[in-house]
Amino acid sequence: MFTTTILVRFGDLDAAGIAYYPNLVNFLHESFEDFFVGHVGRPYPQVYAEGLGFPTVKLEVEFVAPVRYGDHVEMRLFVERVGRSSVQMRYEAFVGGRPRFSARNVAVVVDMKTFESQPLPDWLRERFVAAMEPGSRE
Repeated sequence: MFTTTILVRFGDLDAAGIAYYPNLVNFLHESFEDFFVGHVGRPYPQVYAEGLGFPTVKLEVEFVAPVRYGDHVEMRLFVERVGRSSVQMRYEAFVGGRPRFSARNVAVVVDMKTFESQPLPDWLRERFVAAMEPGSRE
């Protein structure tokens, strides 16, 4: 499990005064980028600049309770599956130890010049596998 914290800012809110759900979906990608810095050891912008991208091809989200302005959202990221050219991640979001939303996504590894899928490079596969939950499978 990898953990990061995201501060809910004024621009994340909707007219009801709670975090607008598409902005919470963006928190997933922010967590993914933090995972690269904190676990992979290379910033995602560097990997992206080298031509490797991870577009989401499947996404499931369940919202449990509102997220509010000023909340510090603890995002827990779990690597569930590492395929030949895809990764499946699970996210759990908490505020003050209480669940707010959870999500699961599948991202495909692509060459950013061609947008064609490609195998996950060995160096990166090693880092994703090292982060997998016990009992998960490649």
